Amino acid sequence: MDRHPSPRTFFSSLRTKLVLFISLIIIGVCSGLSWYFVDQQALSMEKALRKTGTILINNLVHNGRYGLITQDTVSLEQVAEGALSVDEVVYVVVAGPTGERLVESSKGRLDVLHYEKRNVDRPLYPDNALTAAALAAFGHQPLTTIFTVYDQQERASSIRVKPGPILDEGGKTGETLYDFALPVRRQASPEPAFGPLSLEDQENSFSMSDDTNSSEVYGVIHVGLTQLSMVKTLDAMIWKVTVMAIFFMVVGIALTTMLANQIIRPLRKLAGVAKHIAAGDLSNSVEAATRDEVGQLTTSINQMTVSLQQREDAISKHVETITKQVSQLSALNQTGAAIASNLDVDRLLATVLNLLADNLGFARMVLIFYKPEEHLGIVSQITGVPEEMESAVKGLKIPIHDDGSMSAELVFRGKPILVKDIETVADRLYPPVLKACREIDVTSFMVAPLKSQDRILGYLGADRSDGPCTQEDLDVLMTIANHVSVAIDNARAYQALEQFNQTLEERVQERTEALQQANERLREHDRLKSMFVSIASHELRTPMTSMKGLVDNMLDGLTGTLNERQSFYLSRVKRNLERLTRMSNDLLDLSKIDAGVMQLSCAPISMEELAHEVVEVMQPAARQISLSVGFDHTMPLPLILGDRDKLDQVLTNLINNAMKFSEPGTDVQVDGRIRDDHMVEVCVKDSGCGIPSNEVPHIFERFYRGESVVVEARGSGLGLAISKSLVELHGGKIWVQSEVGCGSQFFFTVPVAGVAAV
Repeated sequence: MDRHPSPRTFFSSLRTKLVLFISLIIIGVCSGLSWYFVDQQALSMEKALRKTGTILINNLVHNGRYGLITQDTVSLEQVAEGALSVDEVVYVVVAGPTGERLVESSKGRLDVLHYEKRNVDRPLYPDNALTAAALAAFGHQPLTTIFTVYDQQERASSIRVKPGPILDEGGKTGETLYDFALPVRRQASPEPAFGPLSLEDQENSFSMSDDTNSSEVYGVIHVGLTQLSMVKTLDAMIWKVTVMAIFFMVVGIALTTMLANQIIRPLRKLAGVAKHIAAGDLSNSVEAATRDEVGQLTTSINQMTVSLQQREDAISKHVETITKQVSQLSALNQTGAAIASNLDVDRLLATVLNLLADNLGFARMVLIFYKPEEHLGIVSQITGVPEEMESAVKGLKIPIHDDGSMSAELVFRGKPILVKDIETVADRLYPPVLKACREIDVTSFMVAPLKSQDRILGYLGADRSDGPCTQEDLDVLMTIANHVSVAIDNARAYQALEQFNQTLEERVQERTEALQQANERLREHDRLKSMFVSIASHELRTPMTSMKGLVDNMLDGLTGTLNERQSFYLSRVKRNLERLTRMSNDLLDLSKIDAGVMQLSCAPISMEELAHEVVEVMQPAARQISLSVGFDHTMPLPLILGDRDKLDQVLTNLINNAMKFSEPGTDVQVDGRIRDDHMVEVCVKDSGCGIPSNEVPHIFERFYRGESVVVEARGSGLGLAISKSLVELHGGKIWVQSEVGCGSQFFFTVPVAGVAAV
């Protein structure tokens, strides 16, 4: 069953696709332009309505100021009636300084509204809250509020960007009203004798800054404008725009259909002709009725039909030529195989020339190498001639200069040469070569240069015994010359590579011997360095021990009573001597580890007892800095196999590190547990500053000191490196888990005694 849909599943023809595509574009463009025009008109109308309201409220304030000051309701009603003459105005309300309404005028639509719950017989608009807000406002800009009336009921809403009727939840149509309210205040300066000359001047006069505000308010004037007339105008405009858009859509689609018919009709004819051509019938053609792209396509198809007919005739004529070339290609293939299987230049050339002479019908072939440094061409290989001639010609040196000779044409310009009659070029041939050609009856020949990487290696010549050479023979010889030149280049490169490899092996052997000697010197230097560190550490420890004893005696009072300053300095000296002693011991241990002479005195020991002893020793130092050090384990720990002193050193280093980076009042906890792999795992945990993630991979490196650690807390950078080496000598591992601000946990493992013994 065919699962692929046919091309006619969705659209039956190109005409349908073209009409539908352009119609969609026309509909989209017309709809978009119509919507944009209506939207801009709506915004413009709303802006005009706001401007009208601002001008009206400013005029009402200007004209009703004295009536409001004198509480003259008659003059105020006249002012209100004058404002109601504007089509958009729905109501005018004048309120006193306390919010009481002095004048309420409307066009008969709002004055019959009452509050349902309060049952107050007065107009609903504007709300008292709007009056209160206007009384509290400062400046001369009117307070604008937008709300919507639904079936004689007020419902507050946010400011609407687009005008027009809206629907409430029940589907009832509402009317949008704009309320402009402006308080009437005492003027800071006398009013001009004349009123504003124009609405524009009046609008500018009331848009001044708020710096002239006065604290005395005479009242508030409200004017309400409706969007109804604007909405009606907009509805009429929408209707007209819609009709025009539909008209243009219909016209555009009709024109598109006509254009599609004009394009598709000749294409259908061309499709019919193409079917006949595909079936092999080249007698059909189509007359070009237009000069557009379709007409050009029709002309091209007609020309293609003629060309196909001519090509069909030419193919028939070239069948013999192709058959002949196939035999030549077979010979070339054999030549290529011989080239690929032989890298000796002399054997390669002899094999190739014999193959070509046997398979391509060439009677004689000669290969001449060019030596540019001597300006000579040397006959290297020749085939198809008697042995006496071969002995006489092989090795012949041909001078090559840029003198117009055939050799110069081949070597200096790289052009192949086809000679129909040797006598026509006798003056351009080297005389010994001309003599040899005449002796073996060469009448016509061809020569092709041997090119490789823009270099001329020489040239290859051949002739036929059954007639003069042709251009086709020269083309074959040029192809052969390219193969031969590449083969010669590869063979020479291979020989050069062999020579280079031999030289390289000699150099590598020399460099290896030099590296071995340098390595021996480095080992000697390393041995001397380790010896120096060991001797220096031993020599330093003796005077430091003596100095420490003398300082202890002085601190104990054996040399007399010390004052506070002397005791302080001697304590500092003692701490630094202890630090130098530790560094000396660390360097000594490090040199032993590097030299591989660090010996472990392993025996079964109790990890619990060792941890308790180290913790007890560290307690006094911890109490001095307000820290607590403790050891805990969830279950009894088995005996471990290890060097007690070295494991004591590891625990001491880790606890010292934890104390160094812990805040006073915190704990340093040592835990132990037995793992499933028969290893005892010990953890030293602190709640200090933690280690940044980028420093964790380097924490056990020698002489590494964290960049985030303050200078005073930095050590020699050897304690953790030595601890790592000692743990690994026991067959265990050491690692750290840390998070900045949450402290660090250092873990190390040692093997259980019974398992290690096995």
